[in-house]
Amino acid sequence: MLAGFVLAALLASLPANSHSQSLELLLNKSDKASLDLAALHIAQKIQEAKAKVTERQPSVLVIDFYRGSPGTSSLLGSQLADRFSELLSDFSKEFRVLDRSVLKKFLTKEWTPLESLQSNGVCLGIGHEVGATGVVTGNAYEENGWIALRVHLEGFGPARKDDDIFGDHDENARLTETEQLRDMLFQRGHDYSRSPDQIPEEPGVLQAGVNGVGFPSCTYCPDPQYSDASRAAKIQGTVVLSVVVTSEGKTDSIYVVKGAPLGLTSQAIKAAQSWRFRPAQKDGKPVSVRVPVEFTFRVS
Repeated sequence: MLAGFVLAALLASLPANSHSQSLELLLNKSDKASLDLAALHIAQKIQEAKAKVTERQPSVLVIDFYRGSPGTSSLLGSQLADRFSELLSDFSKEFRVLDRSVLKKFLTKEWTPLESLQSNGVCLGIGHEVGATGVVTGNAYEENGWIALRVHLEGFGPARKDDDIFGDHDENARLTETEQLRDMLFQRGHDYSRSPDQIPEEPGVLQAGVNGVGFPSCTYCPDPQYSDASRAAKIQGTVVLSVVVTSEGKTDSIYVVKGAPLGLTSQAIKAAQSWRFRPAQKDGKPVSVRVPVEFTFRVS
């Protein structure tokens, strides 16, 4: 794990186009039938897994679908996930489909961008945190004049083996690649991280590196530790905090700019709270400054 100052300015992500056409109007009859069939098959697999494993009613959460590979958000992928969740609810008989608003609330609360959901294991961990037994993930990509969609079911059934009847947890759908759908595919989905300009100004707190203000330097800055959940999921990610380094060299007024799932954000905050600095100076006197700090978690 690496920790250090982000000295360059953090750029706010571009907002999604609020005027994008409704997905319902962009899908033709064949597209809708393909999505319906994929949702029906996923529903059947959940019900088969329930019959084999447990008597209680399981629940499932549909995670935003990605463009190409996990971690690449897409406006089309998010809207397809919304639609797939509704379709799955229509086919659910012995399981419950969680409203996708619980995921959006979780990501908003944690300031966690969709790019941090980089594996099925991480998505399943988040699903468990919001009360889901398992999750549905997916990725969309261009393929020979189509937008292909691969939908994956995670968290249902026993541990998989080569001859396990639950080994194939994927379903495929194909959408006609129109210009509008392609534009949505390559348009970034909602950004749940915080823009640095959303952090309020505070009296007596200066900006490091501006108008003769220096930078603080670390005297005691240990790296954060993995949480049990994040280590088990082998999650890697980056947490960006904005902290005030006081004129006494302590950290104060910590804001999360970009979070990471499964306890990494809280571990980063905990580490930052313990840090000590040689404070920044202006005109030879120690001053309080706000600086961004970035923690990169890597599985060794």
